[in-house]
Amino acid sequence: MDIIKALEGAKTKDELEDLGIEHLGVDVDKRKAKEVMRSELLAEAEDQAGVEAPAPTPEKPQAKPVGRMARNKTTGRVMPWTAAMANYSHMEEV
Repeated sequence: MDIIKALEGAKTKDELEDLGIEHLGVDVDKRKAKEVMRSELLAEAEDQAGVEAPAPTPEKPQAKPVGRMARNKTTGRVMPWTAAMANYSHMEEV
């Protein structure tokens, strides 16, 4: 875990490269952005340490609106109905 703190505290690309070669045995491409290099080295350090990255949380499906719906006659887009839509000729209630 000490290498992870060192990688997070590195200020230059050279420091990141030196840490990667010395502790992880990984030669990084210095043409990449510093934060990209840091994230790649952190991922490698976590893999070698056996630390699993937190699993991404699945996105919740969007709830379907309940109630009255309106449709745009030109585009076909369906959206929740509002009273203001009654004034538009291109909108119809479905």
